[in-house]
Amino acid sequence: MLQNKLVIDPNEFAMNLVKDAVKQPGVTNQRFIKEQLTLYLESYYMIKEFNELETSQFETMKHQQISELFDKMLLGRFNP
Repeated sequence: MLQNKLVIDPNEFAMNLVKDAVKQPGVTNQRFIKEQLTLYLESYYMIKEFNELETSQFETMKHQQISELFDKMLLGRFNP
């Protein structure tokens, strides 16, 4: 079941977003750098949050499946 869990590397994801950025004419270096840094940081932390959500949902699903299994076992035991 663990192999179904999706984890994205936040640094790799963020770097792939900003690596091919091209500075547009008329945009200052400072503005361009700020925009790229903002994009990097926003995407980095968004992916970290996604990974944490994925982990918590995975754990919730695992507990839910165990609970459902026990429910089925009890139903089978009390319903001949």
